[in-house]
Amino acid sequence: MSSDKPAVIIDNGSFSIKAGFACDNHPVAMFRTAVGRPNYLHGSYGKEPYDVFIGDEAFARAEDLEISLPVVNGRVVHWDNMERILHHILYKELKVAPEDRAIMLACACTTPLSEKLKFCEVIFETLNAPAFCVQPQGVLALYGSGSTTGISVDLGYATADICPVYEGGLLSYATMTNNLPSSAISVFIKEMLAERGIHVADEVPNDIRDNRVYITKNSAMSKKNYYEKYVLPSGEEINICNETFMSGELLFQPDLVAPERTDIMSLQGAIVTAALKCDPELRDDLYKAVVPCGGMSMIPGLGTRLQQDLEKMTQKTVNVMSSDEGYAVAWLGGATFAGMSGTQKLWVSKKQYEDFGMKIVKNKFM
Repeated sequence: MSSDKPAVIIDNGSFSIKAGFACDNHPVAMFRTAVGRPNYLHGSYGKEPYDVFIGDEAFARAEDLEISLPVVNGRVVHWDNMERILHHILYKELKVAPEDRAIMLACACTTPLSEKLKFCEVIFETLNAPAFCVQPQGVLALYGSGSTTGISVDLGYATADICPVYEGGLLSYATMTNNLPSSAISVFIKEMLAERGIHVADEVPNDIRDNRVYITKNSAMSKKNYYEKYVLPSGEEINICNETFMSGELLFQPDLVAPERTDIMSLQGAIVTAALKCDPELRDDLYKAVVPCGGMSMIPGLGTRLQQDLEKMTQKTVNVMSSDEGYAVAWLGGATFAGMSGTQKLWVSKKQYEDFGMKIVKNKFM
């Protein structure tokens, strides 16, 4: 890298963005990946000055703002707003000048090269950073867990990717998805409540998903006399026993819980399928480090159940490396990666970008 100061690490997610420095063990800033502009603009930028709100602040003023989500399903769909968020991170959240800091970006495993090239353009030409590196979140999650070989299970808001990684390199041909991100869990909870005649805003199923859903080691446990109280915003008290149990079970037995959803693959089935796409001699090493990450990876009981079901399917010893801070594992991996001397060849400097243009970017970030 071109700078002696700690690099800025940015984990760019569809739901939230995390940012901090390579010298830290936790992100400095975490907020919703969203930009809010006044309603009266009707999607235009306007000719007069106006206030722009970023992240959680935008949602706090949602009634007066038009909210834009620049990252949808792991893809950047609005580059002007993405630039606005990057500018906010550097100047407002981290309080650093981008000219003094190398920047690392964690992106989805399926991010196309065209998007990486566009990020390089923004980082070097707009922000004028001295160096830039982009790495898949799945690879960085392995680094964050202390491994370079294994299977990253990224259970994010809009994507659920299973990414085999060997010696720090993503095996992109074996990447899988189980088609069940956390947003789909919220939809499932909302539908279950609606079947009981309980119609709620999106905040309620999101809260149940994040704070009440759990996974049991034995899915045949008795539910007799089990009651899970939940108080709706209206003050009404309801029993969400079925929703909290079945939502977790949906990850492991989708054919039983939601037989009409034929596109969902069980989590353990998707992991085994990804491993089977790899060379046979790699599989034992991959199973030594199965790393759940993303917000949904912190559901109570997920790690224990996943290890149990994987060992039952594969008849092999499997090591599931769960974390109490699964939402930040990929970011932590980026901080670890940026501090390793052996990874410096994977960075692109501003001078290289100016001398070789997109050619050097393609060579390093393909």
